[in-house]
Amino acid sequence: MRSLLVYALLGLLAATAPAAANEESSARLEEIKQERIRLQAIRERLEEQLGALGKELHGLDKKLVAASRASKKADANVAAAKSRLAELNSEQRRLEQQVDILRQRMRSQVATAYQNAGSNSLLALITHGTPVTEMPHRRYLLASIMQAQERDRKAYLDSLEELVDVLAEAQAKLAELQILQQAQQEKKKELQRRVDAKKAMWRKIKRDASLRKQRDAALAKQEKALVDLLNGLGAGLAASDLTAERKTLRQRKGKIRWPLNGKVVASYRSRVAPGRPRLAGVQLAPRRHDATKVTAVGAGRVRFADWFGGYGLMMIVDHGDGMMSVYAHNDALFKQVGDWVADRELLADAGRTGWVESVRLYFELRDKGRTVNPKQWCRR
Repeated sequence: MRSLLVYALLGLLAATAPAAANEESSARLEEIKQERIRLQAIRERLEEQLGALGKELHGLDKKLVAASRASKKADANVAAAKSRLAELNSEQRRLEQQVDILRQRMRSQVATAYQNAGSNSLLALITHGTPVTEMPHRRYLLASIMQAQERDRKAYLDSLEELVDVLAEAQAKLAELQILQQAQQEKKKELQRRVDAKKAMWRKIKRDASLRKQRDAALAKQEKALVDLLNGLGAGLAASDLTAERKTLRQRKGKIRWPLNGKVVASYRSRVAPGRPRLAGVQLAPRRHDATKVTAVGAGRVRFADWFGGYGLMMIVDHGDGMMSVYAHNDALFKQVGDWVADRELLADAGRTGWVESVRLYFELRDKGRTVNPKQWCRR
């Protein structure tokens, strides 16, 4: 009777567990939905505050991001075609060497056969000067030689056929590569036009004191908007949510790797220009034009990934224990809200979106809502 009661309780637990899990999942989805609504409202309020200048910036950034994405895709297509063409060329050389070796071997076999053409018969060749006891062995050797010659001829024909196929594919790939390179050049020109459009906007602002005043006012508003955004993210992750990480971000203070292979061009609490608000983070410039990959400074979950006023394309990662990191001015974001990321995982491409003239990454660290100097947390 007791065992029946235990089985009944186990059955009840098994039946209620999926229901409880579904309720928890639904509650979490509703929480995420409400959070997104709050963040969208904050972003829209910021865009309204930025006015006409902000709208112009947003429009230019949209076109810049689209052109950058198209250019990167064209680069990837060209790189893939070049890689495949290199493989085909390598395969062509291998097959040509193989065909040449087989051809030389077959020529040698023909020459040997010609020299032995005077022998009376295969039986005479087998038995000439050979004791009777050795005849089975000699016959086996000759049969093996003939089989080897047949394999060589078949391998030769197969290699020739494969070589023809490789040459045809290489020729087609070369033609495709030329088309892709033309498309690549067009995408690069379009990207340059979008970069030039952003530069023209900067020149216009520099010439017009009224526009400069509007921009500086917008920069002051965007920092408050970012604080509102971070406050609107709700409860952060607990340190226990990141059990796979050996140490939390706080425990790694002073040893964290920078998110970009670059150098600090604007320090924490500095002014990028007179009249501008002080930075709550740092600006990083890539050391090389192709070193634009932005990586996570620690494991966490993406809480925001979108365009945000003068910050351009921005991402916020929650690292738990009250620590958050901000990455802004990107040309591309590779993660979405809700994605979990590992330490050093690729997040974005640093770029020119928002209020920057050159390729930059704005990087900010917050500890329980307060900004901290990234230089004190990252490696020297």
